Amino acid sequence: MIRSISIVNFALIDDIQANFGPNLNVVTGETGSGKSIVMGALSLVLGARADLSAVRDSNKKCVIEVSFEIPQKKLITVFDELEVDYDAETFLRREILPSGKSRAFINDTPVQLEKLRHLGSNLVDLHTQHQTSQLAEPQFHFNLLDAFSNALDLRKDYQDSLAIFHQERKKYDELVHAQQAAKESFDYNSFQLEELKSLQLHENLQFELEEERNQLQHADDIKQAIHSIILLAQNEESGLNDQLNQSRNALLNLASFGESFKELSTRLENLWFEWQDIEASISQLNDNVVVDPIRLEIVSDTLSTIYSLQQKHLVNDVFGLMDKERELTSICNIVLDGDESIQIQKQRLDIVEKKVWQCAKKLSKCRHDYSKKLADELTFRLAQLGMEHARFNFQLAPEETLGSMGTDALTLLFSANKGIDFGLLRKVASGGERSRIMLVVKSILAKNHHLPSMILDEIDAGVSGEMAKAMGSLMKEISKHTQLIAITHLPQIAAAGNTHLKVYKSTDETTTRTHIKLLAGEERVEEIAQMLDGNQITQSGRSHAKQLLN
Repeated sequence: MIRSISIVNFALIDDIQANFGPNLNVVTGETGSGKSIVMGALSLVLGARADLSAVRDSNKKCVIEVSFEIPQKKLITVFDELEVDYDAETFLRREILPSGKSRAFINDTPVQLEKLRHLGSNLVDLHTQHQTSQLAEPQFHFNLLDAFSNALDLRKDYQDSLAIFHQERKKYDELVHAQQAAKESFDYNSFQLEELKSLQLHENLQFELEEERNQLQHADDIKQAIHSIILLAQNEESGLNDQLNQSRNALLNLASFGESFKELSTRLENLWFEWQDIEASISQLNDNVVVDPIRLEIVSDTLSTIYSLQQKHLVNDVFGLMDKERELTSICNIVLDGDESIQIQKQRLDIVEKKVWQCAKKLSKCRHDYSKKLADELTFRLAQLGMEHARFNFQLAPEETLGSMGTDALTLLFSANKGIDFGLLRKVASGGERSRIMLVVKSILAKNHHLPSMILDEIDAGVSGEMAKAMGSLMKEISKHTQLIAITHLPQIAAAGNTHLKVYKSTDETTTRTHIKLLAGEERVEEIAQMLDGNQITQSGRSHAKQLLN
């Protein structure tokens, strides 16, 4: 339940605090006193969008904090889902900074607004003045019927299964579409793939071919140069081999005459062996380098094909072509192996779809089993509010499609008077009747949904007299198992409260401020008498107020 609220620098509020009791809390005040401001502050804490224009002093931050007493056994799983530490006394806080930025906190831990909103929806059922129009919405009808029939878990099972079904259906459709698209271009893709495969691509292919082409193009020059080197080396009269050998032998004879000669002899010895290796390599190159116009043509054509395919596929190197080959292989395999993949996915889809329909069937049966009971319950409770001849009819019709709420089409019909046919509630119910209906609906939701707190903002619109007293009694009954905060203009409802808070304004020379205070004793008598009589309170008004309080 809500234990307290603190509001700083919001609208007409400088700094106020208010404590709430466990049962029926009533909030009263003249029109324009600031009750809607308090409601707006509560809405912010529960996740509503922040508006910098609502800040009283734009140079200071606005802070709204609400303290909750939370039963662990009911809501510990919600805290786990949100990855927030549970505390029996939990604080929800919103801050609006002068920059316009909004921040949200749970127990002083910064959280995303969505987390605050999710936790808030599990703590408070907030009914604002415009929400009576929800009575005309099918979504609201489903929520009411499912809450009454304890079918919310069944609906969640159905919706979870439906989500999985949509995922699997999407996968199946994507496979079918991909195969269809692949089939349409299969011949072309196969041709492109064969073009690439014929090259036998590997990472060094282009480099090796370009090097080979360069050698083939200059084979004559290479062989001529090699031949001249061989002649220089092997000339019988002045060949390099002979000269090096003679120098090697001369220095070898001098090695014994000092370290310098020995060092030079060693260096020349090394040079001799290196030259022998070079000469052998030159001879091998001479054997390998051939003038081969046919091979040159083949290599050049292959390179031209590589360059052309790189341009065609918009890649810069052979690695890009290898990636394209893998891509085309995958696309072609969709056609070659696609039937099997589609069949496997279709089997999986069929299994999931069967489960969805099973969940839908269970949900629909539960709704059919309880729809008449809910109509009777609504009729019984409305009779207590002076609508003795009111009747409801929940019409459930099967649909062939899987909708977000199941396979049922739901229509809520209503008749307020004896002998009058059923009609759509939004068309046949008056404003006062809709207020009473909404209160009855809230009483059923409170009993079956078990939210810790409920806030009703002038749900009594269009009601007066004995009906107001009956609504107050019903609110009192609701508050036995759900904390109820009711903002009201009706003295009959105000008198039913266990805790009474008054919102009022004060004005000085420079500004107007909204305040809130707890009423008790004579202050409460005076407030209810004023609600009865207006500003001119009479003794009879005071007596009537006391009667209402007793």
